[in-house]
Amino acid sequence: MAMGVVTRAQRRRLEEEERLADRISSLPDGVLGDIVSLLPTKAGARTQVLSSRWRHIWRSVPLNIDLHIDDPERHIPVKEISRVLSVHPGPGRRFSIPRGYLHWIDDRAATMDGWLRSPALENLQELDLNSYSLQHWSVSQPLLPPSVHRFSSTLRVASFNCLSFPAGTNAKALHLPLLKQLALLQLWLPSAANSVP
Repeated sequence: MAMGVVTRAQRRRLEEEERLADRISSLPDGVLGDIVSLLPTKAGARTQVLSSRWRHIWRSVPLNIDLHIDDPERHIPVKEISRVLSVHPGPGRRFSIPRGYLHWIDDRAATMDGWLRSPALENLQELDLNSYSLQHWSVSQPLLPPSVHRFSSTLRVASFNCLSFPAGTNAKALHLPLLKQLALLQLWLPSAANSVP
């Protein structure tokens, strides 16, 4: 046998070793999609570089944006959120903005509202919006973004923290018929809103 010539048996053995080395890639696309949808946003997007088979997986699963401030593996800079929302076709599964994430943004309500209007968040099921913590209440709290209403037919879990709810005739009823879990923390409810029966 000449040097460099691989026999059929050797080739089969190498192919079998390669197949066994990457068992995850041999899973059906649906299972891979379920795995990727549970990963943090950055990790999910990184799976596109694994192989050509993985390129479409991240874009085909519901978007899971769970932003973090203290965890570098999960933190996405504010300026990158718009880019992520523009490249993913949706639908959205979870969108979470932690306390203090938008601390240095001048118009936090407009920024949140812009993100929530993205087609990538269509059919969103979980929403967690936080503005400041109670210690910053000397600064006016941003209003609950009007775009939250677009999720009324899909939202199952919601948490609103350090936001103002609109008062009087400006307050459109927030009707969430599929909601299973709701958390309201450190909210500013104007007196006109409190008078609603």
